[in-house]
Amino acid sequence: MAAVLPLLALAHPLAAQRAGSWEFSLGGGAIFTDGALATFLGARGFTDSGTKAGRVAPAAAVRLGYNFNNNLGFSIGTAGGTDSPVKYLTPFAALTYTVNLSARTSPFLTVGTQFTRITGNGRVTHPTWGAHAGAGIRHMISRDVALRLEGRMGFEHYADLPGRKTAYNSIATLGISYFTAGHAPSVTMGPCPVCVGARMDSVRVPVPPPPVLRKCEHGVAPAGAQTDQYGCLVLRDTLLLEGVHFDFDKSDLTPTASAILARVAESMLAHPEVYFEIAGHTDSVGTFAYNYLLSARRARVVREYLIQLGVPGYRMTAVGYGEGLPIAPNATVEGRALNRRGVQLRVKRP
Repeated sequence: MAAVLPLLALAHPLAAQRAGSWEFSLGGGAIFTDGALATFLGARGFTDSGTKAGRVAPAAAVRLGYNFNNNLGFSIGTAGGTDSPVKYLTPFAALTYTVNLSARTSPFLTVGTQFTRITGNGRVTHPTWGAHAGAGIRHMISRDVALRLEGRMGFEHYADLPGRKTAYNSIATLGISYFTAGHAPSVTMGPCPVCVGARMDSVRVPVPPPPVLRKCEHGVAPAGAQTDQYGCLVLRDTLLLEGVHFDFDKSDLTPTASAILARVAESMLAHPEVYFEIAGHTDSVGTFAYNYLLSARRARVVREYLIQLGVPGYRMTAVGYGEGLPIAPNATVEGRALNRRGVQLRVKRP
């Protein structure tokens, strides 16, 4: 699982903020019944012929969830299936951990409780307790709608089951999720600086002074980067931060990188209306999962350093792409050095 999640989480953040959103999901799939439980249902007359109940039954599921932030959510719902005349009804509640809910593709893990009620030919059975664990993935197909693929394994204790009492019933579903609007990041506005009052018909109207143009004087600009008349970087589309390189298998900032990021921070502060993605990259040496985590760590280090220099954290997202976006062949030493190109700064308009 640790090797699969990074592959699924090559994140392309959308402008939508889904932290603080409600999520309504509807899907269909199949219920897979534990073999011992299926034999028990046939022996107890739940089936018409008294034979073993079917192991696979078509199913549907509905869920309502709330996402506290981009990682943690809670949901309740129910799943149902039928393999005539046996019917399954499974209400459940779950906690969900998502890699990054605001990304276009977001893997998740889920744990919780469930309770499967089984009926057939007028007979009823149910567990005394139950739990489940599972995994899945969402993929946004529009701003508010996502495809949702999920699989859960249930662990339920049936007191009437002969032999071992625990039945392992699982369900797999594919459906859609609809998200309501989440809350935007909170921005604390400072008090108005010295304001000039203009009197007009006995009404005092505060008039703020004209804005002071910010100059970028600290640090150094990346090689090849365009600057304006105030020394600030021209921020448009994608900016490769030449000089912000990392040693092999490292995520520590060098003095050269720190000087470049000082100028980057001043340029960001000069354009408060712009949001940014900080993208980390690696070469192909090592496993894909390790390189993904290394690139994400490099991007996070750059973001945290920019926050220390005064750039608000809510304006920046750190994303690791690992070896997934090479700009040179990895077969040569020179090519691998280029692919360890440190970070790219991508402009994201709000």
